[in-house]
Amino acid sequence: MQRDLLINLNEWALGDHRKPLILRGARQVGKSWLVKKLGKQFDNFIEINFDRNPELTTLFEQTVEPRKLIKLLSNYTDTEIIAGKTLLFLDEIQNCSRAITSLRYFYEEMPDLHVIAAGSLLDFELNKISIPVGRISFLYVYPLSFGEFLLALGKENLRKMIIENGFKELPELFHNQLIDFTGIYSFIGGMPEVVQRYIDIGDLKKCMEIQSDILQTYKRDFNKYAKKHQLKYLEKVFTSIPLQTGTKFRFVSVSREHKSKDLLEALDMLCMAGVANIVYHSSSNGIPVHSEIDIKKFKVFFFDVGLAQRILNLDFRPLMLNPDISQINNGAIAELFTAQELTAYSNPGEEYYLHYWHREAKSSNAEIDFVIEQNGKVIPIEIKSGHVGKMRSLKLFMESKKTACGIKISTYPFSFYNNVQSIPFYGIEVLSNSSLPCVKIDSGE
Repeated sequence: MQRDLLINLNEWALGDHRKPLILRGARQVGKSWLVKKLGKQFDNFIEINFDRNPELTTLFEQTVEPRKLIKLLSNYTDTEIIAGKTLLFLDEIQNCSRAITSLRYFYEEMPDLHVIAAGSLLDFELNKISIPVGRISFLYVYPLSFGEFLLALGKENLRKMIIENGFKELPELFHNQLIDFTGIYSFIGGMPEVVQRYIDIGDLKKCMEIQSDILQTYKRDFNKYAKKHQLKYLEKVFTSIPLQTGTKFRFVSVSREHKSKDLLEALDMLCMAGVANIVYHSSSNGIPVHSEIDIKKFKVFFFDVGLAQRILNLDFRPLMLNPDISQINNGAIAELFTAQELTAYSNPGEEYYLHYWHREAKSSNAEIDFVIEQNGKVIPIEIKSGHVGKMRSLKLFMESKKTACGIKISTYPFSFYNNVQSIPFYGIEVLSNSSLPCVKIDSGE
């Protein structure tokens, strides 16, 4: 399996001013796999797993001085640790706060040593520890994107064609094939183990079994970061997120019996665990879009479209007959698919925020599914079922905000008409590789 993030990891490994690196992301998205893959390029690869070997925390309790730690770890692993030739991997580092603290000293005292840390519930520990700015680098790891899914299927040429064609329409044969693949991907999702099982045997029912196992793992994690009385709130919010996909999140829809404050705390914990993403409403009058958010208005998206469908217990058979994902669950799955794709192709070195726009008025209610930035411009995105609908909200937004153009995402091919760029679901990656033609023209490029 090939992951795009390996490019970033190789750049980090070859960099002149390298800092210890922390991989952040939900459980089972492939953090450890990525590091082990990178480790094959080194003479020595040493993995310290604080979950499997909790006794190793005692070594860091003795000292956080890099050279002393190196001697202790070398003796424990019976492997010499040599700067420039060894990759030291501190896995499940959230279980050893002193190890997190030690990273700053590795940067200051042994910058030539390659050190990577990762952890599934790392953000809970990072909130408790003060990490000096500029001494540690971060990379965010997400489920496989649709582009990576194509690579896993051995369809590298199809992905290459999408990227190289930019916003030009693909031949109908390839377009139809890619729409079929988006249907499969939306059901499988991007969890590496699920994708690998599909590649190995092509059995969607077996994929569902793995999805169920992963979901149970996330639920078992509740005990690791929540107090006993909070578990019931986590369970309810966890299940409600896929049910409320694409709509303004309402705690009353989660439970009428519990206080919003308790449910909000549960939601915050799920976001820190990496399984949920909050998308805030933004007035979107200019950039940065995030500066105009309303924290009281937000949507919540589950982090993986396949796992969300498993929670909803949707039947995959209709999808095999009609791969138009905009028809599933009133378009909610298409919106989640888009959110996951936009996030997957964002800069992995920075936390990524999605936004939407909504005007609540009695006579002119309007909503834009997503608002993004490109070349200093605010670009609205609306997800549609084919040519159905007049895109009233999109046109209203473009007129009121005086935007250069808008984007419609659907099952229809690439095209440009009336200042609206049509992008098929499989082409969302193009947005991260190429500027919209209308934005180029408007910006004078």
